[in-house]
Amino acid sequence: MKPEMITSVIAVAAVISPVLTAWINNHYKNLADQRINDDKLRVEKQKQEEAKHQKFIEQTVRVRTIYEKYAEYTFELITSRGTSAKQEQGKYFGLAMLYVDRSVSYNIDKEMSELQAMLISEEDQIGPGNRDRYLFANDKFSAIAPKLRELINSLPKE
Repeated sequence: MKPEMITSVIAVAAVISPVLTAWINNHYKNLADQRINDDKLRVEKQKQEEAKHQKFIEQTVRVRTIYEKYAEYTFELITSRGTSAKQEQGKYFGLAMLYVDRSVSYNIDKEMSELQAMLISEEDQIGPGNRDRYLFANDKFSAIAPKLRELINSLPKE
């Protein structure tokens, strides 16, 4: 091999080597940066999914609590014969009506409305045979309670 040829090869290598080294370094730096960005995006998406899931859980617990409080205060109103829990029962009746799922329990909203009308009525005797309205309301509530349980059980689980 001639010395000029060797010099030419070394000169070309001297030019190509730093360019090739810079290109390889940039390539791997870009890959590392992309991996970091992908990790950040993944973590952000995971946080969003966790927040969404937490909101879902809180909403489910809220609806469950509304149904349970409606049942609790309705039964208290019936057993106290209208002397306690009237405001709380009315509040939870309104909230429960917002969340009643008619597809799970057909006509529960109608039955709850009828029961509510009995509970807020000023008449002591209602219905056929002039029954005591609280006894009648108790029977009505006994029919509604299993449907409420069905609504509570139909709420999504985690």
